[in-house]
Amino acid sequence: PIHDYLNKNFFAELSDHLNLFMYLPKTPFIWHLTSGPEQGFDCYIIIYKWNRDKLLQLRSVYIEKRERALVHRQTDLQGKPQLTAKEQSELDTIFKQLKEIETFKIKIDELLSEGYNPILDDGVGKNIAPLQKKKMLAYDVLNPGQLKTYLNADW
Repeated sequence: PIHDYLNKNFFAELSDHLNLFMYLPKTPFIWHLTSGPEQGFDCYIIIYKWNRDKLLQLRSVYIEKRERALVHRQTDLQGKPQLTAKEQSELDTIFKQLKEIETFKIKIDELLSEGYNPILDDGVGKNIAPLQKKKMLAYDVLNPGQLKTYLNADW
């Protein structure tokens, strides 16, 4: 299914093809941010429009909308007198997704309080390293050495 392919393969494969320069890390221009394996919240961002304001918007608008939708669905299911096995499974998934989203929001708040302010001219490595460190990406872009280098970069 296309959803599974996009979430599990497409961006990782695309990143492999983007290693145009032998000595530089892979530089994906579309990033897959995810709250985790339960897929409470997933989004794709393009680095050309990525900045602190977009991170704030992601946190205050999109994640909040997703969270409200899940809470409403959870309430609907809990209001039913008898749940089918499928509905019970969905209710369990929603519970896990809401917990995952809460953790994801904490990670965003930490990034913001640490002064994360992505600047396109700093390059992909420096801008993506804090996200990878907090495990907010669907897959690792930087190897451990590159991650350490970009987290400590001061340019």
